[in-house]
This record gives sequence, C-alpha cells and structure tokens, in this order.
Amino acid sequence: MTTTTSNSTATTTTSNRTATTTASRLTVLGRASWSAEGDERPPNLPGFTASPFAPIIAHVADRCLSGHHGEPPAPPERAEGTAMVLVTQLGDMATEAAVTGSVDTGTKASPLLFYQSVPSAVLGVVSARWDLGGPVICISPAGDPLAEGMDLAELLIEDGSAGDVLLVLVELATRDDRPDRAEALLVSAGEAV
Repeated sequence: MTTTTSNSTATTTTSNRTATTTASRLTVLGRASWSAEGDERPPNLPGFTASPFAPIIAHVADRCLSGHHGEPPAPPERAEGTAMVLVTQLGDMATEAAVTGSVDTGTKASPLLFYQSVPSAVLGVVSARWDLGGPVICISPAGDPLAEGMDLAELLIEDGSAGDVLLVLVELATRDDRPDRAEALLVSAGEAV
C-alpha cells in the first residue's frame, strides 16, 4: 500500500481512533497493525519476559518491513538510512508492574526486567534482524501519537538523518475495553520506492 500526502492535512483512521497530521511529502511504503482483540498473540521474543510489549513491537515491525522489503535483511541501500521511532504514551506498563510487584513483595526481580524496562530496547532486536542503521528514538507524546510520530519522521527525513522511518505506535491495555494494540508504518519522502 502506498499513500502520499502533499502539503495538506491527512486523516488516517487506525484502531478505532482518527489521527490528523500535516505532512509535507511523506509516502507510506508499508503498514501493518495488530490488536489483541482479533489477532493471535505474537510469538515470544527471547530475552524479554513478563510483558507482551516487546513481542508486539517486534511482530508489527516485522510485518510492516516484510510487507515492503520481503525477508530480512532490508536491502543495504535502504537499510543504512532507515530510522526507527517508537511512539507510546504509557510505555511498558506490564514490565513496570512486574518490577513494582517484586519490590513490593521483597523478592528478587529478574535481571531481564532491567534490560527490557528501556522501551526502545526491542528496537535493537528489530534493527539487528533487518540490518537497519538509522537513528533510534522513543517518544511519549502528550498529544496525538500518530500525528506526533509523523511529525518526528518528517523532521528526521528533512534534516537528512534518515531516508526512511519505521514508525511503531504501541499501547498496552489499561482498561478492559481497550485491548493491546500496535501499528507500524514505513514512511519516506516523495514517491514510493
């Protein structure tokens, strides 16, 4: 799927929410989404425990990248300039709860929880699998996650830090009526490649 926005406001509906973003010339090269409501649980991810956060991110990122590039790694001419931006308002609440639970009960927390408590740690796994060489950024926006993520992607492309940006939006369920969900978009400037 290729979607181009050109100096206008683009409205995108994702996972029962609508995001409006102003983008000068971003092209969506690939897109994938995942929701606990209708999709199977992503496979476990070695090195990550007690939380679905990292497996969901890796799963949706892989689906997005493979939809555009095929099997990993990404082509070298694209991979080196591909940045990754993780957008999450609340972060990995399940890992936080596991660490807090260990502290509260006086038990020893798994050493893996220290590593995975950094939300962008899983992006290193995705980067290694796909041989991506661009910047890795994690943001926790106060406003609309998609709009703020697209704005950051546009800045990275405009200033030459990246040619493509893999934007991953993820939120774990905090209420019963809102399931775990994630979306990944591979965006670039100009026409589809």
